[in-house]
Amino acid sequence: MPAKRRTVSSDKLHELLVREFRATAADLCPGCSVPRPVFFDGARDGANWRVPPLDECNGLCHTILADIAGRLAQGYDLAR
Repeated sequence: MPAKRRTVSSDKLHELLVREFRATAADLCPGCSVPRPVFFDGARDGANWRVPPLDECNGLCHTILADIAGRLAQGYDLAR
């Protein structure tokens, strides 16, 4: 049985994403920033949010952010 995800506000989830991104990719690319997560009503088993994709860059920020979002999606849902 999957673990229950904690419901948080958009601001709180964005804060968590930014904190993880800075801890991981801060020195790789000064130009990329984390977009705000958006509610995704079509979720079945996964989290009810998505992060809009970043453009590809030399620092691979888009890949790092996708990994972070995937990890956080296991523990958090977005409040409506």
